[in-house]
Amino acid sequence: MIASRLSDFVVRLGFRLVARALFRIRIAGRENIPVCGPALLVSNHLTHLDAFVIGACVNPVVRFLVWKPYYDHKLLTWGLRLAKAIPIWDGPHQAAEAIKRARAELERGHIVCIFAEGSISRTGELLPFRRGIEAIVRDLEVPVVPVHLGGLWESVFSFERGRFFWKRPRRLRHPVVVSFGASMPASSTANEIRQAVEQLSRGLPSRQAAPCPENEGRTTPAR
Repeated sequence: MIASRLSDFVVRLGFRLVARALFRIRIAGRENIPVCGPALLVSNHLTHLDAFVIGACVNPVVRFLVWKPYYDHKLLTWGLRLAKAIPIWDGPHQAAEAIKRARAELERGHIVCIFAEGSISRTGELLPFRRGIEAIVRDLEVPVVPVHLGGLWESVFSFERGRFFWKRPRRLRHPVVVSFGASMPASSTANEIRQAVEQLSRGLPSRQAAPCPENEGRTTPAR
């Protein structure tokens, strides 16, 4: 128990140190951030650092589904294992195993996050969502929380201008808005979740959002 709490502390600290050193994060829809699990976060995907940005906004340690070649990379595997990331691969057997592990984490009461486009966007536009997200929560009483990362496309870490990283940064600590939508039922389809993320990209509340006049249209800094 002590070892688990210590590893969670190290992971949370790592997320926040990296994210806050590189980005100036603001949160929209803070009231929709899960304070505990189980919950499935579904986000768009623009850079290799998206997990750090989301992880810095959520207090419980989030279990991210990570592309297996990154998970197995000798410079990354230790940290990803410490963060209890779930490796995912394209093959049917490997994808099924990742879904099984993600479901197990949800059943144990944890928060899981998937970048449902399946790859980093090369255009900045929202790609179609893969239907594996439906399999992860099928028959589970788990809320699905749409998440949109705004501003990262313009950062040095995206594929804007045709390449990752090797670009002159426009500014230090690039401004980013992380928008959390109202939770959706586990029966939601991949397309419905994508529509909710797309609404967040336009600054609109998701269809399932409950009225919250005191917070409507407001963004708050990450703490």
